[in-house]
Parts: sequence; C-alpha cells; structure tokens
Amino acid sequence: MFVKLKAEKYEKLKSFFKGPEFIRASAVIYSNRDGDVFVDNEEEPNIAFVNTSNFSYLSGGLSSLKKSDDFKTFFNDLFEKDKSTKKHVIKIVTPDKEWIAPVMEIIKEKEPYIMPYRQYQCRKVKLNWREMLPNNYEVREIDNKFLEDVPLELAKDIEGLIEKTQWNSKEKFIAHYGGICLFDKDKLISHSFMFYNKGDDSYELSIATDKEYRLRGFGSITTAACAELALKRASIVRWTCKAQNEGSVKTALKAGFELVKENDTVFVNLR
Repeated sequence: MFVKLKAEKYEKLKSFFKGPEFIRASAVIYSNRDGDVFVDNEEEPNIAFVNTSNFSYLSGGLSSLKKSDDFKTFFNDLFEKDKSTKKHVIKIVTPDKEWIAPVMEIIKEKEPYIMPYRQYQCRKVKLNWREMLPNNYEVREIDNKFLEDVPLELAKDIEGLIEKTQWNSKEKFIAHYGGICLFDKDKLISHSFMFYNKGDDSYELSIATDKEYRLRGFGSITTAACAELALKRASIVRWTCKAQNEGSVKTALKAGFELVKENDTVFVNLR
C-alpha cells in the first residue's frame, strides 16, 4: 500500500532520483520545490512516486513494481484526485526504457501513450547575447529593485507570472530563485525563470516569449542571459523539453546547451 511520506523522511529517497531526467523530483526531495512523495513502504521503500504540478516521477526497484498490485490501486486514486485539479495530463518520468512497458501494462485501462523528451545542460554560455540585443531593447534581472522600478501594472503582471509557477510567491522567488526579463522599450516580450536543485547544484530554466516576437532570436537572448545569471550561482544549468519541440531545442542549442539524455515519458490524459 502506497503512503504519503513526510518530509523528514525524504533522506531515504535521495538515491532514487538521480540524473537529469529527475531534476524536479530531486528538487522536491531536497525541499527546493513543492510536491508530494509516496512510497510503497514507509520504513524501507522499494518504489517511490513524486507528484508535482507538472510532472510525476517513478523510481526504485523495477522487480518490486512488477510484483506488486499496489501501484495500480495507488495510480487509480491519484488519477481521480488529479482529475479534480487544473491538470490536463499526468506525465510519468521513469529511470529508463525498461520501465515503460511494465508501467504501460499496469495502467493500460487509462490509455497511456508515449511522449519523447530531451534533457540538456550548460556549463558555459556560448551565445554572445549582448551583441544580438537591438537598440532600445533591455535585459533586466528580476529582483526587488527591478519590481520597484517598473510601472506598478507591469510589476503586478510579473508577480502574477511568478505566482502561477511552483514558486508560489514573489518573496520566495526573489529569495531562492531568479529570472530575466527582456523589454522592447516598456513592453515585456520575453522572460526566463529558474529554479534551484540542491541535489546536483543546478538550476533549470523555463522560457516564454510573446507570440509577436517569436522566431526572431529573442528567446535565445533571454535564455542565454538567464543561463549566465544561473551559472554565477550554480555549476550546471539544465533544460527539459519535448523532443518534437523544434523551437525549444534550437533555443537551447543556440544558447550553449548540450544534449545529455533522451527519455520516453508516459502520458495519461485527464480530460
């Protein structure tokens, strides 16, 4: 029977979630990110499942998973709970391809399907984003001074973006994470946020660019500037995207990220 694990017992699971595909699960285990952790045995876990607002992560002993009927019962309960939230899909990340078929078989009633993902990392920014920056465009780091300087309505918009992420609040974001905004005069056209994972001393980046400004290199400018900021604080910057997302792949490679792993993620639709 799967049970929700208390944070003071997360220490037992640090070895379960290693590798670039598990960066967000590791952040939960190290208490750098919000999420729920479930295990098949509270004292001696063989299987662990980390559930976040975006991805879910399954790891431990594959043989234990195959032998147990508990995971199916647990997942069915999770499916109903997540269905009552704003989630549209459950995305299950596993350690490697050997896990995919057993997981698909266990939850086959939910009609799972596969979506390939890629993980990239960067230790040195290769893109000279400053030379690419057009006149009248400005890159700004998001900190308290920045939020005080910009017009009130814009500050509220940026704080709203922060509050919709796993950081939950401006105060937590400023204290522990960070980000970059790109402006065309007074218009916010692109932003990149980052979150820290103590497990491997890394940041993972996100990127969003206004539709009117896409395919013009602005996403790469913002990403490179944010990666540069992150590398002042940590040793590695990471990037995760769908393998078929050509725009995201090109943005990562252009900024200096290198492919480190590809994995299949199990998707289950909730709607």
